[in-house]
Amino acid sequence: MQQVESKQRFWWRAAHDAPTPEPDAARWMAEARGAQTVSRRVAGGVTKRSARDLQIPRGERRFRGSRRAQRWVKPSLAAAAAVAVIGVAAFTLPIGKLRAIDFAAQANDVMIAAGFGIDQVNVSGQHYASDSEIFDALDLPNVKTFAAFDSDAALKRIERISWIDTAQITRIYPGTLDVVVRERTPAFLLQRGETNFLVDATGRTLGPAARGTNWNLPRVTGEGAESEAILMLSALRQYPQIERQYAYGERIAERRWRIVLKNGTALELGADREIEGFEEVATARDAAAALKGAPMVVDVRTPGRIAIRPLDGNSGRTASIAGAQTVSLVSERP
Repeated sequence: MQQVESKQRFWWRAAHDAPTPEPDAARWMAEARGAQTVSRRVAGGVTKRSARDLQIPRGERRFRGSRRAQRWVKPSLAAAAAVAVIGVAAFTLPIGKLRAIDFAAQANDVMIAAGFGIDQVNVSGQHYASDSEIFDALDLPNVKTFAAFDSDAALKRIERISWIDTAQITRIYPGTLDVVVRERTPAFLLQRGETNFLVDATGRTLGPAARGTNWNLPRVTGEGAESEAILMLSALRQYPQIERQYAYGERIAERRWRIVLKNGTALELGADREIEGFEEVATARDAAAALKGAPMVVDVRTPGRIAIRPLDGNSGRTASIAGAQTVSLVSERP
Protein backbone atom coordinates (compact mmCIF):
# COMPACT_ATOMS: atom_id res chain seq x y z
CA MET A 1 0.00 0.00 0.00
CA GLN A 2 1.09 3.58 -0.72
CA GLN A 3 -0.02 6.50 1.36
CA VAL A 4 -0.96 9.62 -0.59
CA GLU A 5 -1.45 12.75 1.50
CA SER A 6 -2.86 16.17 0.51
CA LYS A 7 -3.09 19.01 3.03
CA GLN A 8 -5.29 17.88 5.93
CA ARG A 9 -7.13 15.11 4.14
CA PHE A 10 -5.69 11.81 3.15
CA TRP A 11 -6.84 8.50 1.78
CA TRP A 12 -5.44 5.15 0.96
CA ARG A 13 -4.87 3.97 -2.56
CA ALA A 14 -3.82 0.39 -3.09
CA ALA A 15 -1.16 -0.38 -5.67
CA HIS A 16 -1.47 -3.57 -7.67
CA ASP A 17 1.91 -4.91 -6.65
CA ALA A 18 2.43 -3.27 -3.26
CA PRO A 19 2.20 -5.47 -0.14
CA THR A 20 -0.21 -4.59 2.59
CA PRO A 21 1.75 -2.63 5.23
CA GLU A 22 1.69 -3.65 8.85
CA PRO A 23 0.31 -0.88 11.02
CA ASP A 24 2.33 0.47 13.92
CA ALA A 25 0.00 -0.68 16.65
CA ALA A 26 1.47 1.38 19.48
CA ARG A 27 1.55 4.59 17.50
CA TRP A 28 -1.90 3.99 16.12
CA MET A 29 -3.36 3.36 19.58
CA ALA A 30 -1.75 6.53 20.97
CA GLU A 31 -3.10 8.73 18.20
CA ALA A 32 -6.50 7.07 18.40
CA ARG A 33 -6.82 7.88 22.12
CA GLY A 34 -6.14 11.58 21.55
CA ALA A 35 -8.25 11.96 18.38
CA GLN A 36 -11.76 13.48 18.41
CA THR A 37 -14.47 10.98 17.57
CA VAL A 38 -17.92 11.40 15.94
CA SER A 39 -20.79 9.27 17.21
CA ARG A 40 -23.36 7.71 14.89
CA ARG A 41 -26.38 5.80 16.04
CA VAL A 42 -27.09 2.54 14.27
CA ALA A 43 -29.39 -0.41 14.88
CA GLY A 44 -26.92 -2.32 17.05
CA GLY A 45 -25.92 0.62 19.23
CA VAL A 46 -23.51 3.54 19.15
CA THR A 47 -20.28 3.17 17.25
CA LYS A 48 -17.35 5.49 17.26
CA ARG A 49 -15.50 6.62 14.17
CA SER A 50 -11.96 7.76 14.44
CA ALA A 51 -10.56 10.78 12.63
CA ARG A 52 -8.31 8.36 10.79
CA ASP A 53 -11.20 6.48 9.15
CA LEU A 54 -10.90 6.28 5.41
CA GLN A 55 -12.42 9.33 3.64
CA ILE A 56 -13.33 9.45 -0.04
CA PRO A 57 -12.64 12.74 -1.83
CA ARG A 58 -15.77 14.73 -2.80
CA GLY A 59 -14.89 14.60 -6.48
CA GLU A 60 -14.63 10.78 -6.40
CA ARG A 61 -17.73 10.09 -4.38
CA ARG A 62 -20.67 8.35 -6.01
CA PHE A 63 -23.72 10.60 -5.92
CA ARG A 64 -26.45 9.51 -3.57
CA GLY A 65 -29.52 11.72 -3.41
CA SER A 66 -30.59 12.67 0.06
CA ARG A 67 -33.95 11.63 1.33
CA ARG A 68 -34.97 15.30 1.61
CA ALA A 69 -34.23 15.89 -2.09
CA GLN A 70 -36.05 12.73 -3.02
CA ARG A 71 -39.14 13.93 -1.20
CA TRP A 72 -39.43 16.90 -3.66
CA VAL A 73 -38.95 14.92 -6.85
CA LYS A 74 -42.47 13.60 -7.18
CA PRO A 75 -44.24 16.89 -6.26
CA SER A 76 -42.05 18.80 -8.74
CA LEU A 77 -42.90 16.36 -11.50
CA ALA A 78 -46.57 16.66 -10.64
CA ALA A 79 -46.42 20.47 -10.76
CA ALA A 80 -44.68 20.41 -14.13
CA ALA A 81 -47.30 18.05 -15.46
CA ALA A 82 -50.08 20.34 -14.22
CA VAL A 83 -48.52 23.36 -15.94
CA ALA A 84 -48.23 21.40 -19.17
CA VAL A 85 -51.89 20.36 -18.97
CA ILE A 86 -53.00 23.96 -18.38
CA GLY A 87 -50.90 25.14 -21.33
CA VAL A 88 -52.42 22.54 -23.62
CA ALA A 89 -55.89 23.47 -22.39
CA ALA A 90 -55.25 27.14 -23.16
CA PHE A 91 -54.50 26.22 -26.77
CA THR A 92 -57.31 23.72 -27.15
CA LEU A 93 -60.19 25.40 -25.29
CA PRO A 94 -62.55 27.49 -27.41
CA ILE A 95 -62.15 31.26 -27.18
CA GLY A 96 -65.59 31.54 -25.63
CA LYS A 97 -64.57 29.29 -22.74
CA LEU A 98 -61.44 31.36 -22.12
CA ARG A 99 -63.44 34.59 -22.11
CA ALA A 100 -65.66 33.12 -19.44
CA ILE A 101 -62.79 33.74 -17.04
CA ASP A 102 -63.46 37.46 -16.61
CA PHE A 103 -60.26 38.75 -15.09
CA ALA A 104 -61.01 42.30 -16.34
CA ALA A 105 -64.23 42.43 -14.34
CA GLN A 106 -62.33 41.51 -11.20
CA ALA A 107 -59.77 44.24 -11.91
CA ASN A 108 -62.57 46.76 -12.45
CA ASP A 109 -64.10 45.85 -9.11
CA VAL A 110 -60.75 46.48 -7.43
CA MET A 111 -60.38 49.89 -9.15
CA ILE A 112 -63.93 50.90 -8.21
CA ALA A 113 -63.32 49.86 -4.60
CA ALA A 114 -60.13 51.97 -4.64
CA GLY A 115 -62.14 55.06 -5.67
CA PHE A 116 -61.23 55.20 -9.39
CA GLY A 117 -64.65 54.32 -10.79
CA ILE A 118 -66.59 56.69 -13.08
CA ASP A 119 -69.71 57.57 -11.12
CA GLN A 120 -70.65 60.98 -12.61
CA VAL A 121 -70.61 62.53 -16.12
CA ASN A 122 -71.17 66.23 -16.87
CA VAL A 123 -72.01 67.23 -20.48
CA SER A 124 -72.23 70.87 -21.57
CA GLY A 125 -72.31 72.88 -24.81
CA GLN A 126 -74.95 70.80 -26.58
CA HIS A 127 -78.16 72.40 -27.79
CA TYR A 128 -79.25 70.47 -30.85
CA ALA A 129 -77.19 67.32 -30.35
CA SER A 130 -78.91 64.56 -28.44
CA ASP A 131 -77.67 63.83 -24.90
CA SER A 132 -78.25 60.14 -25.43
CA GLU A 133 -75.96 60.14 -28.51
CA ILE A 134 -73.14 61.68 -26.48
CA PHE A 135 -73.55 59.20 -23.62
CA ASP A 136 -73.65 56.31 -26.07
CA ALA A 137 -70.40 57.58 -27.63
CA LEU A 138 -68.74 57.48 -24.19
CA ASP A 139 -69.59 53.75 -23.96
CA LEU A 140 -70.07 54.01 -20.19
CA PRO A 141 -71.90 50.66 -19.76
CA ASN A 142 -68.68 48.90 -20.82
CA VAL A 143 -66.22 51.35 -19.24
CA LYS A 144 -66.54 51.75 -15.49
CA THR A 145 -63.10 52.99 -14.45
CA PHE A 146 -60.60 55.60 -15.63
CA ALA A 147 -58.05 52.83 -16.21
CA ALA A 148 -60.31 51.24 -18.84
CA PHE A 149 -61.51 54.53 -20.38
CA ASP A 150 -59.97 55.40 -23.78
CA SER A 151 -60.44 59.17 -24.11
CA ASP A 152 -59.08 59.37 -27.69
CA ALA A 153 -61.52 56.76 -28.97
CA ALA A 154 -64.38 58.43 -27.09
CA LEU A 155 -63.55 61.81 -28.64
CA LYS A 156 -63.58 60.35 -32.14
CA ARG A 157 -66.99 58.76 -31.52
CA ILE A 158 -68.41 62.01 -30.14
CA GLU A 159 -67.12 64.07 -33.08
CA ARG A 160 -68.79 61.64 -35.50
CA ILE A 161 -72.15 62.85 -34.20
CA SER A 162 -73.61 65.03 -36.95
CA TRP A 163 -74.07 68.19 -34.86
CA ILE A 164 -70.73 68.02 -33.01
CA ASP A 165 -67.79 70.02 -34.32
CA THR A 166 -65.24 69.51 -31.51
CA ALA A 167 -65.27 67.95 -28.05
CA GLN A 168 -63.10 68.03 -24.96
CA ILE A 169 -63.00 65.43 -22.19
CA THR A 170 -61.56 66.19 -18.75
CA ARG A 171 -61.05 63.67 -15.95
CA ILE A 172 -61.88 65.07 -12.54
CA TYR A 173 -60.72 62.69 -9.85
CA PRO A 174 -61.86 60.71 -8.11
CA GLY A 175 -64.91 59.79 -10.20
CA THR A 176 -66.18 62.61 -12.46
CA LEU A 177 -65.96 62.92 -16.23
CA ASP A 178 -66.48 66.41 -17.72
CA VAL A 179 -67.44 66.61 -21.43
CA VAL A 180 -67.62 69.97 -23.26
CA VAL A 181 -68.79 70.01 -26.90
CA ARG A 182 -69.02 72.71 -29.56
CA GLU A 183 -71.75 72.33 -32.15
CA ARG A 184 -71.61 73.11 -35.85
CA THR A 185 -73.35 76.14 -37.36
CA PRO A 186 -75.95 75.58 -40.11
CA ALA A 187 -75.20 77.53 -43.32
CA PHE A 188 -78.22 76.68 -45.50
CA LEU A 189 -81.27 74.48 -45.83
CA LEU A 190 -81.31 71.50 -48.18
CA GLN A 191 -84.81 70.64 -49.40
CA ARG A 192 -85.49 66.99 -50.12
CA GLY A 193 -89.12 66.35 -50.91
CA GLU A 194 -91.13 67.98 -48.16
CA THR A 195 -88.32 67.96 -45.59
CA ASN A 196 -85.68 70.61 -45.05
CA PHE A 197 -82.30 69.54 -43.70
CA LEU A 198 -79.78 71.78 -41.97
CA VAL A 199 -76.33 71.72 -43.60
CA ASP A 200 -73.13 73.43 -42.46
CA ALA A 201 -70.51 75.19 -44.57
CA THR A 202 -68.55 71.97 -45.13
CA GLY A 203 -71.57 70.25 -46.69
CA ARG A 204 -72.23 68.09 -43.64
CA THR A 205 -75.91 67.37 -43.09
CA LEU A 206 -76.69 68.11 -39.45
CA GLY A 207 -80.25 66.89 -39.30
CA PRO A 208 -83.82 67.76 -40.28
CA ALA A 209 -85.15 71.18 -39.37
CA ALA A 210 -87.99 70.77 -36.93
CA ARG A 211 -91.39 71.79 -38.24
CA GLY A 212 -92.44 75.19 -36.98
CA THR A 213 -88.88 76.47 -36.59
CA ASN A 214 -87.98 79.58 -38.57
CA TRP A 215 -84.43 79.23 -39.85
CA ASN A 216 -83.44 82.39 -41.71
CA LEU A 217 -81.14 80.52 -44.08
CA PRO A 218 -80.93 80.30 -47.90
CA ARG A 219 -82.53 77.22 -49.40
CA VAL A 220 -81.15 74.88 -52.07
CA THR A 221 -82.37 71.72 -53.73
CA GLY A 222 -81.25 69.12 -56.25
CA GLU A 223 -78.72 66.29 -56.34
CA GLY A 224 -75.25 67.33 -55.19
CA ALA A 225 -76.48 70.72 -53.95
CA GLU A 226 -75.13 70.22 -50.41
CA SER A 227 -71.50 69.97 -51.56
CA GLU A 228 -71.57 72.94 -54.00
CA ALA A 229 -74.01 75.37 -52.42
CA ILE A 230 -71.51 77.23 -50.27
CA LEU A 231 -69.53 78.40 -53.33
CA MET A 232 -72.65 79.66 -55.09
CA LEU A 233 -73.92 81.41 -51.95
CA SER A 234 -70.53 83.08 -51.46
CA ALA A 235 -70.71 84.46 -55.00
CA LEU A 236 -74.32 85.57 -54.47
CA ARG A 237 -73.32 87.51 -51.35
CA GLN A 238 -71.26 89.86 -53.51
CA TYR A 239 -74.41 91.12 -55.28
CA PRO A 240 -76.87 92.32 -52.63
CA GLN A 241 -79.53 93.42 -55.18
CA ILE A 242 -79.84 89.79 -56.35
CA GLU A 243 -79.40 88.30 -52.87
CA ARG A 244 -82.36 90.29 -51.54
CA GLN A 245 -84.61 88.70 -54.19
CA TYR A 246 -83.22 85.18 -53.75
CA ALA A 247 -85.82 82.45 -53.13
CA TYR A 248 -83.86 79.22 -53.65
CA GLY A 249 -81.18 77.64 -55.79
CA GLU A 250 -81.64 74.44 -57.77
CA ARG A 251 -78.75 72.24 -58.79
CA ILE A 252 -79.24 71.07 -62.36
CA ALA A 253 -77.74 67.73 -63.43
CA GLU A 254 -75.07 68.14 -60.71
CA ARG A 255 -73.33 70.63 -63.06
CA ARG A 256 -74.83 74.13 -62.81
CA TRP A 257 -77.27 76.32 -60.88
CA ARG A 258 -80.70 77.76 -61.60
CA ILE A 259 -81.44 80.65 -59.22
CA VAL A 260 -85.16 81.26 -58.62
CA LEU A 261 -86.08 84.73 -57.34
CA LYS A 262 -89.02 85.75 -55.18
CA ASN A 263 -91.02 87.05 -58.17
CA GLY A 264 -90.54 83.77 -60.05
CA THR A 265 -87.70 84.91 -62.35
CA ALA A 266 -85.17 82.14 -63.08
CA LEU A 267 -81.50 82.92 -63.62
CA GLU A 268 -79.83 80.18 -65.66
CA LEU A 269 -76.14 80.16 -64.68
CA GLY A 270 -73.40 78.34 -66.56
CA ALA A 271 -71.32 75.56 -65.05
CA ASP A 272 -68.63 77.04 -62.79
CA ARG A 273 -69.69 80.56 -63.87
CA GLU A 274 -71.62 81.73 -60.82
CA ILE A 275 -69.68 84.98 -60.30
CA GLU A 276 -69.66 85.85 -64.03
CA GLY A 277 -73.39 85.12 -64.33
CA PHE A 278 -74.34 87.26 -61.33
CA GLU A 279 -72.12 90.06 -62.67
CA GLU A 280 -73.90 90.08 -66.07
CA VAL A 281 -77.35 90.05 -64.49
CA ALA A 282 -76.45 92.85 -62.08
CA THR A 283 -75.03 95.17 -64.77
CA ALA A 284 -77.50 94.65 -67.68
CA ARG A 285 -80.50 97.03 -67.61
CA ASP A 286 -83.09 94.62 -68.98
CA ALA A 287 -81.79 91.81 -66.79
CA ALA A 288 -81.90 94.03 -63.72
CA ALA A 289 -85.52 94.96 -64.54
CA ALA A 290 -86.43 91.27 -64.48
CA LEU A 291 -85.50 91.07 -60.81
CA LYS A 292 -88.71 92.82 -59.68
CA GLY A 293 -91.05 92.79 -62.70
CA ALA A 294 -92.93 89.97 -64.37
CA PRO A 295 -91.26 86.56 -64.04
CA MET A 296 -88.68 86.03 -66.77
CA VAL A 297 -86.01 83.55 -67.75
CA VAL A 298 -82.58 85.20 -67.82
CA ASP A 299 -80.06 82.87 -69.43
CA VAL A 300 -76.40 83.80 -68.93
CA ARG A 301 -74.87 80.41 -69.68
CA THR A 302 -73.06 81.74 -72.79
CA PRO A 303 -70.23 84.14 -71.93
CA GLY A 304 -70.96 87.69 -73.16
CA ARG A 305 -74.62 87.03 -74.10
CA ILE A 306 -77.87 87.30 -72.12
CA ALA A 307 -81.01 85.57 -73.38
CA ILE A 308 -84.24 86.93 -71.85
CA ARG A 309 -87.68 85.44 -72.41
CA PRO A 310 -90.98 85.29 -70.56
CA LEU A 311 -91.25 82.47 -68.14
CA ASP A 312 -94.18 80.85 -70.00
CA GLY A 313 -93.54 82.25 -73.53
CA ASN A 314 -91.77 80.86 -76.62
CA SER A 315 -90.12 84.06 -77.85
CA GLY A 316 -87.30 85.91 -76.22
CA ARG A 317 -84.62 88.53 -76.62
CA THR A 318 -80.86 88.32 -76.61
CA ALA A 319 -78.62 91.06 -75.29
CA SER A 320 -75.07 91.14 -76.58
CA ILE A 321 -72.88 92.48 -73.82
CA ALA A 322 -70.13 94.81 -75.10
CA GLY A 323 -69.72 96.61 -71.82
CA ALA A 324 -71.44 97.48 -68.63
CA GLN A 325 -73.45 100.32 -70.16
CA THR A 326 -73.82 99.18 -73.82
CA VAL A 327 -76.66 96.72 -74.53
CA SER A 328 -78.26 95.91 -77.86
CA LEU A 329 -81.40 93.80 -78.10
CA VAL A 330 -82.27 91.46 -80.97
CA SER A 331 -85.08 89.01 -81.46
CA GLU A 332 -84.24 85.36 -80.99
CA ARG A 333 -86.08 82.10 -80.86
CA PRO A 334 -85.34 80.06 -77.78
